[in-house]
Amino acid sequence: MDTQLKRLLDVLLEPQQPAPDSVPAFLQALPDVGTLPSPWDTWTLIGLVRHRKRQYWVRDIIHNRLRGDSAALGAMGAFGHPEGVERNGTVPGMPEWEYYFHGRGCCLTHKVTGEDIDVDFWDDSAEYFDMFFYTNYLKSLRNPEPPERRLLGLHKSVRPIRIAATRLLAAGAMTPMSGRDSHPLRIADEVLASEATIEMFCREWSDPAKRIWLAGMIGDWPAAHEAAAGQPEVEQFTAPRAERCRAIRRDYLLKESGHAASDALEGLAELGGADDQLEEALRGPPSGAVSTALEIVDRQNDPKWCPRIYNVFKRMRPTGQLPEPHIWVTSLKFLLRHGYRTDEMIASIALAGGTVIGESALLALEHAPEHALPLVRQALLADIPCNRTTVAAVLALIATPWSMRELFRALETSDDQQRTADARAALLETGDAEAEKAVLAWEEKNPHEVEPGKYVEIGERRVRVYSMDEVMLNSRGTFVRHEMDRLRDRVMKIKNVIPPEPAAPKPWWKFWGKLSHRRGESPS
Repeated sequence: MDTQLKRLLDVLLEPQQPAPDSVPAFLQALPDVGTLPSPWDTWTLIGLVRHRKRQYWVRDIIHNRLRGDSAALGAMGAFGHPEGVERNGTVPGMPEWEYYFHGRGCCLTHKVTGEDIDVDFWDDSAEYFDMFFYTNYLKSLRNPEPPERRLLGLHKSVRPIRIAATRLLAAGAMTPMSGRDSHPLRIADEVLASEATIEMFCREWSDPAKRIWLAGMIGDWPAAHEAAAGQPEVEQFTAPRAERCRAIRRDYLLKESGHAASDALEGLAELGGADDQLEEALRGPPSGAVSTALEIVDRQNDPKWCPRIYNVFKRMRPTGQLPEPHIWVTSLKFLLRHGYRTDEMIASIALAGGTVIGESALLALEHAPEHALPLVRQALLADIPCNRTTVAAVLALIATPWSMRELFRALETSDDQQRTADARAALLETGDAEAEKAVLAWEEKNPHEVEPGKYVEIGERRVRVYSMDEVMLNSRGTFVRHEMDRLRDRVMKIKNVIPPEPAAPKPWWKFWGKLSHRRGESPS
């Protein structure tokens, strides 16, 4: 473990002492910026120490209420799910919590608060963190406790937390599983030895009156400066140190490369003054960095970016390789929202292809209903499932005569189980009796032969497995519901829009007649 972290663990013992008599004198005597880990790393470590208890709580729920075995989950993944227990449902005896088994893990979600605790198990252990799960947990918090609130204040987009985890690994505060270099990570034993001290610090942190000196003690000078607002005798010490903290962070974020560069771009934007880095990313080839830059610009929602986003848009193809279609449609949405080259952008909607037909159909309903129906019909029976899911969800949310007609039309047009699965799921989600009859009639006419599956012996268990096609077919309802939740607010704004039928193409002989007339020939 490096020197900075050792100093931090020593410092965390000091909140047991009484508050300083003179806060300015106390702050002035504290070590220089850089002596301790950066506050971005420190609060990530504190947050993970606290989250470890939540992960073990999930493990206890699995064992005591869901008849599960975390060791089986860790060893066999999906084949280790408890027998006789549904894959998802309400936790017995805890009606406010839902569970969902997946792969080698389980997610618990609070029905009211939305708090989402997801854990993967390794060797019967809840010690290891999946940073994707952890950042999702933070995003799910509607009213975070003070330590998590501070962590989110530093990592507003949560993505740069992954950089902090990497830095903590390099510093020895975290350690990977034996035989691995990085994922999954757990907290180092030396840090866990100070778990009680860290919890005590967090209890002290809950008192706003103590924030100035507590923040200074752990090197979180931005928090100390924020807490010192209106106290010039304190601000004279906190302001330069807070700025020095931010400067150090900016320097190391600018050095990040590879996959971490996108997370670093988020971190730079959170610090402010990242326009140069955003422009540089937007000039690059299709990549995660361009997508991240677009997300940041989209959140800023500043029309000054329109010319630069237009340049990105013109370089992308909706049918190109990933992530080109995503960049194309994201740029298109931004430009339409700001009314930039509106006629050109509206005309571009009809050019959608690849993975963005579904999203483009929704864009058409929002901005150019005359282009909507061809895209809706193309997406609803498209080869790419995400298009079908998006449009089916949109039509189910609208649930008016025209949208129901399009869902019925899909069943009349195709007898393919996979292609119609989203439309059928959407019809059932509307709760309409006629829609349910139509789905039942279609399924009776086009019966699906359920795969018998095959049995696999794993340890002492005999498990039935199915093909991916069968799994995906049975999951369409879940996917459509998830998409409905994601798009609900957006679709409600255009619920009353009725897209017109596209103009029918003129018969060829009418064009021939016009051409013959111009040449002085008889059309007959």
